[in-house]
Amino acid sequence: MDIAFYIASVLGALGVYLMMPAAGPKPKKVGALLALAAGGGLLLFLLRYAEADDRPSLYFYIFALIAVASAVRVITHPRPVYSALFFVMVVLAASGLFLVLEAEFMAFAMIIIYAGAILVTYLFVIMLATLPQAEGQAEQAPEYDRVAREPLSAVLVGFALLAVLCHVVFDNRNELQPNPAAAAQSKLQFAVESIPGRIVPVLVKAEALDASAAARGAGLAMTFTEPNVIEAKWGERSETITLTDELKAQLQTKVANIDRVGWALFDGHALGIELAGVILLLSMVGAIVIGRKRVFVDDGEPLEPDLKMMHHDEPLSDVSVGEQV
Repeated sequence: MDIAFYIASVLGALGVYLMMPAAGPKPKKVGALLALAAGGGLLLFLLRYAEADDRPSLYFYIFALIAVASAVRVITHPRPVYSALFFVMVVLAASGLFLVLEAEFMAFAMIIIYAGAILVTYLFVIMLATLPQAEGQAEQAPEYDRVAREPLSAVLVGFALLAVLCHVVFDNRNELQPNPAAAAQSKLQFAVESIPGRIVPVLVKAEALDASAAARGAGLAMTFTEPNVIEAKWGERSETITLTDELKAQLQTKVANIDRVGWALFDGHALGIELAGVILLLSMVGAIVIGRKRVFVDDGEPLEPDLKMMHHDEPLSDVSVGEQV
């Protein structure tokens, strides 16, 4: 690890600390400049560490910049509602990073669960916790929203954790490099052994497999006996398929990352998926119940019942002053 990385981390920590909400005046503009300088230094450090052929695409840097800037505003903005909206930007940017990494399921799951369910619940809680202002009174947020609690400790712990994680990643970057050949073989093995129906048309078109194997109810089962040899069995027939490099490339295009994730979830975690759906449904119902409007009757303003909305056999009842309806 380069000493410049630690210097940039210290400047970033100082900049974020100066930007945290406080009771007294703080040089927030100076903090913002320090944070920008630290971010630029970290970017140059990462560009120097990564070789030209291994550098990610331009979209990675765009989404990463949006995610980091929005995350800083989440913890430095004095208004909770705006912090929640900036958190939505963090979720969307993180989803873009997952798309760049070809992890489509994680990208859409983050948008649906975090931005669509959890954030809505957060906003309900924030709106309920916000004190209503009287007519003509200037809007004033409570002190716990305007002042950060233990900002120095939080910033120190956060950037210490960041330094440790980056130290582990960069010192073991050679061991963490993916093996493209092993990944391709794993994807092909999954397609052959778990979802053979997806690749059967390719094998039949290439005349590597008999067309009768594609019939419904044939009971096709395929397994790898060697890295380039597949043993296919259906009905009372069997066939050995030798894969060429061209055929392997065609088969790998038929399987995406989302197929493997879906198979893993519904093959071994079906109960967990159902429970997650029930929990999200209960959260939505609870948010609706909590966000229910309460109407109070002021003194001297009796509430008259709406006769059109009542049945003829329902007795009329007076509404007492101050009673919730």
